[in-house]
Formats: sequence, structure tokens, C-alpha cells
Amino acid sequence: MDVKRRLDVTKSPSIESNVLINDRTLHKPVFGKIKTQFNFIKNGLIMNDTKSQRIDYLDILRALACFMVVMVHAGDSYLFDGATNTFGDSSSFFLALLRPCVPLFIIMSSILLLPLKTDSTTFFKKRFSRVLLPFLFWSILYVFMPLPGTPVFGGPSNVFTNTEMNVYIYNLMMIPFNFTGSNAHFWFIYTIIGLYLFMPVISPWLKQASSKSLLTFISIWGITLFFPYIRLWFPQIQGECDWNKFGMLYNFSGYLGYLVLGFYLHKHNKLTLAKSMIVGLILLTVGLFFTYTGFLHNCEQFLAQKALGNEDWKILELSIGNLTFNVALMTAGLFMIFQKITLSGISRKFFYEISTLSYGIFLVHYIVNLWVSAYLPKLLSLPAGLEQFLMAVLIFTISYLIAKLISLLPKSKYLIG
Repeated sequence: MDVKRRLDVTKSPSIESNVLINDRTLHKPVFGKIKTQFNFIKNGLIMNDTKSQRIDYLDILRALACFMVVMVHAGDSYLFDGATNTFGDSSSFFLALLRPCVPLFIIMSSILLLPLKTDSTTFFKKRFSRVLLPFLFWSILYVFMPLPGTPVFGGPSNVFTNTEMNVYIYNLMMIPFNFTGSNAHFWFIYTIIGLYLFMPVISPWLKQASSKSLLTFISIWGITLFFPYIRLWFPQIQGECDWNKFGMLYNFSGYLGYLVLGFYLHKHNKLTLAKSMIVGLILLTVGLFFTYTGFLHNCEQFLAQKALGNEDWKILELSIGNLTFNVALMTAGLFMIFQKITLSGISRKFFYEISTLSYGIFLVHYIVNLWVSAYLPKLLSLPAGLEQFLMAVLIFTISYLIAKLISLLPKSKYLIG
């Protein structure tokens, strides 16, 4: 996420989000031609035992994470007021509170996909047909979609940035390389594709890894989550230098850690519902404290530097980074709060419906967000936090309806996953 790009959404959109694509069940083998399909009541909850058994809490978390993504972007208009040089109180808090949205999707991908249940060829064919093809389709579509502002180059700078090249040609050309101002909210797709590519490599280890081995990896990964702060004093550590960008713990760092964390929590969290919720709430609260207070401090640093003529937007990313210990605590906590929940009846159908269309909602929502954010705040005069929430609900609802309509088309999986 790039906070600077978020502050001017009509020029250079960005995203905080992620996508969990379409493996909606864990599959159990069917012996011979025997297929059972029946309902039974267990602990007062109606459950379905079919060839494919749903994991209710993943539907809840997928729907929640998707809404969190939308609400982050609904706050773009409220985060920073350039005229008064102030950051919005409610939007700043929401920005911190909603940080787990991206890591949650990676954790859920781990639970649904690892260890691999097919050979690598079948896995890649299914993953990329449902992820890569919609990504390419919408990346191209976003280049030409009408915006409420003037299209700009956007994205990480390169040799072509701010040249006289046609912005539409530039945005098309950049799709294989990186996101731009037209599809900045797709930054996560590049990340998740990379994780998919690595899943066949890590899958055999996860299949036989003990709880101790998993905790060892997570612990070492946890050390790397402090690196963003350590680098404030020591920019290059553990063998890093001008000719070596990969330090000692490089191979334990990055979003791979969330894959292992998700696998571990799903397999080895044996706590009861109440205890899991309590531990999760503690982790979420501690992580939120450091994330929110850290972001407020970074805002003060930014404003102090801005007063001296140096707008260092990168400093705003420090405490809210997905790969920091505080956001990891929040993510694990939020996951554990919902992990033991099961559903039945209408609630089960509701969350299933939202989670099924979550990728489509993600693909669609940002263009909806740009148009709604450009006009709706001018018509409202409510407290900023309430406006942001109501905008998020409206954007989410419109995006859901669009995704639902697209899902009715033939071969819609190639459009919205």
C-alpha cells in the first residue's frame, strides 16, 4: 500500500487488499461410487456432510476481509486534508484497525490450498485460470474505464514515468511488470501469484512438518517482522550491502510467513471457542495499540518534515506495513476470534454468497469507489467515521450486485474467478 497514492484517489488509485480465490471447500475422498449426502445436528448446529465440507469460519473471514478492503478505500477521502495539513481521526483509526485484511486472505489461501491435493500441473491450471485470466481482463479494462479525474501514470516510478508516452499505452505496457495508476489495487495479485508458484515447493514440507518445526519457522519469520523498525537505525543488516540485497533471514521473510502461520493455526489451534476468542482478542488489541500509536507518530513525523519542504510519504507506511510484528499480531488475533465459529441457516447462506463472490467484488470495487468517493461526500454532512462506514456499505453493495450479475454469464469464472 502506498499512502500517498491513496490520498489522491482520482489521480492514482491504490489498494489494500487481497483476494482469496474460489477454493471454497476442503475436499474429502469419495470411496468407490459411494456418495453420502445428509444433514445432521451436532452441538446444536446444523451441518452438511457432502463430498465437499465447507469451513464456515473461512466464509465469515473472507466476507469480512473483503469488506475491510472496501472500507479502507472508502476512507481515502477522509485520511488527509491538504488544506489544513491534518489527518482524520476516525480514518486514521480505521486505517490501523483494518490492517489485517490483506494477510487474512493469504492465511485463508494457505488453509484451502496447502498441502496440495493435486499434482502441480492441475493446481496451476486451476489457480491461474481463476486468478490470472480475470486479473488480465480487468487490468486491461481498468486502463480504459472512465475516471472522475484525469488518468496519470501512477505506480512505482521507472524510466517511462512522466514522459510524453501516451498514458493508456503506458498502463497497458506495464501490466506484465507492475501495477500503475490504472490498476494499482491489483498489487496484491502479483504477490499472490508468486505465492501460488511457491506452493508446490513448500507443500511437501508442510505435509510432514511437526508442530515444533512449524513454530520454529514462524519464530524466525517473526524476527524479520521487526526489521522495518531496525532498519531505521541500521538500513543494511545481516550481510546486506550494496552488492547483496539478500540478508541472512531473507528466505524466512515476506508473505510466505503468513502461509505457514495460517497452516499452523488451522491445524494446531486446539483451544475451545471461548479461549480462542479471548486469546485472539488479546493479540488483536496489542497489535492494534502498536499499529495505531505508531501510525499517529509517523503522521507527526510526516507533518514535521512537510513543514520543512520534504514530503516523505514512505514514512506513513512504517507502522501499518503488512510485514510488521504488530500487524501480524492483529491478523493472528482476528483469525483466532472467528476460527471456531460455525454457522447454520440464513447466516450460512449469507456468508457463503459473499465469500463466493469475494474475488469479483475485489475486482470491481475500486472503480465504484472512485466514482462514489468523488461525489457522495459532497452530499453528506455526517461525522467522518460514519460517512466512511456508510460509503463502504454502499460501495460494497454495488460491487456485489455487479459481481452477481457477471456471475450469471456463461464462463463467468474467467471474468470474476
